[in-house]
Amino acid sequence: MPVAAGQPLDPAATRARILAAAADVFYRRGIHAVGVAEVAAAAGASKLTIYKHFGSKDGLVEAVLADRTRRVRGWHERAASEGTTGRDRVLAVFELVTSWFAEAGFRGCAMMNAATEDRGHDAAPSRLARDHLAFYRRLFQRSLEEAGASDAAALARQLVIVLEGATLVSAIDRDPSVGAEAVRTAETLLANIRSKPA
Repeated sequence: MPVAAGQPLDPAATRARILAAAADVFYRRGIHAVGVAEVAAAAGASKLTIYKHFGSKDGLVEAVLADRTRRVRGWHERAASEGTTGRDRVLAVFELVTSWFAEAGFRGCAMMNAATEDRGHDAAPSRLARDHLAFYRRLFQRSLEEAGASDAAALARQLVIVLEGATLVSAIDRDPSVGAEAVRTAETLLANIRSKPA
């Protein structure tokens, strides 16, 4: 909400408030459907303040997605770190995502949604979505190498396909039970790990 007369400005708090409001409306309604005026109203800020902090709507979209991916990475890394084996680390990520599917307001992966709206223009949403997928592959590959998989890179890619596919299907079908199916599919893939030769 706007700063009351006589109160000091806090640019960091203003920026954070705009990011949170933009993330919410973009996720609920889509990037192209939302204008800067709607974000300004949701954030209790002026359009001028948004442009001052982010330069343009594209700059705001990029900042929202970069902030989201930073938070999502931390969320997944914390979950993975709780596993005691490489296999457990992978499944911890799947279990975490499964719980997310059941949350009120779940509309799929914000990064993939934004990349879809980018329509192949290779702007920030597409670039950040590629980085997001690469993060998952690295996270899974490290865990699979720990588990002794000889085909860790290929298996990590398959697991990402299962995870992102389940996210999409769960969002479209509005069916959180897709997460349990994804976990079972991941368990099947993990059961077929070929160990590296000694």
